[in-house]
Amino acid sequence: MSEEAPLDGEPADTHEAIMMATFAALQKHGYPGISIQRIADESALTKSTFYHHFDGKDDILLSFVQYMRDYFERGYRIESAGDPVGDLKAYITISLGEYPAPEGRPDANERIGTYLELRSQAIQNPAFREEFTEMSADLVDYLADIIQEGIDAGVFEPVDPHRTAEFLSATLEGINLQETTRTDAPGALLREELESYIESELLVDDTGF
Repeated sequence: MSEEAPLDGEPADTHEAIMMATFAALQKHGYPGISIQRIADESALTKSTFYHHFDGKDDILLSFVQYMRDYFERGYRIESAGDPVGDLKAYITISLGEYPAPEGRPDANERIGTYLELRSQAIQNPAFREEFTEMSADLVDYLADIIQEGIDAGVFEPVDPHRTAEFLSATLEGINLQETTRTDAPGALLREELESYIESELLVDDTGF
């Protein structure tokens, strides 16, 4: 992913500095141990600055979920090449975090682990559930557009773009869950099976992946 993507560079403003501090605090303490003080400790900002911009910890964390949504969506746009097969590959690569992180930044498992930890809060938190519902819908729509473009270009089979996008998106989420919550690292095997599915069910016969 380009170094211009959020979470990877220097913060552009106070809001982004707070978001990056939130990410760092989540890496250290996890969701149960997060507090405004611990977030403030990861930045050069005063604790009062956080309260000036947000009502409290929950408000910051919800804003961070929205920030991560922008992070993923921006990453997909940055990597888009206008080629359906290439864009599908890029979508998978970004979704699985298979790109080098800048030096000193969290690796793929740390990024994805934070995302999944926050997503699990949607089970009990309606505001989180609404945000993740919108995030999933946006990413599925983006993937469905790639699939439709591939169908129009004659490189993908005439599948239902939205249903296929939902299935691929859910499969990628499942791979990430298994890779970050197991000790035997099944991600590579699961990705191979995903690619086999794409080659047999989505790509036309003479299209390589």
